[in-house]
Amino acid sequence: MATSESQKQLKAWIRSQHLICEGTDFIFETVDQTHLEKFERCIEQLGGRVRKVAAAGNWPMGPRRTFKILRATAAVPRPGGEDLVTYWAKRGNKRTRYAEIS
Repeated sequence: MATSESQKQLKAWIRSQHLICEGTDFIFETVDQTHLEKFERCIEQLGGRVRKVAAAGNWPMGPRRTFKILRATAAVPRPGGEDLVTYWAKRGNKRTRYAEIS
């Protein structure tokens, strides 16, 4: 995955409230393991690294069905990450889409 593609994907996750910036970290939440792996590849492509992955709660998907919310914390690559942090400040949110669950 090219650097520009990685930045496009990260910006899409910012707009969809899967990805937020907190201090010097990116926080990514999803219910899909493949998205988590793609997030890790994007961060590594930009020179960063995922420091921690943990279950953050359960997302209800019907009467007796839930999915685990996975939360990844990644070091924001600097100075290349500044563009993404600025983009998040303009277009992002301070809470992820799963914030009321976790």
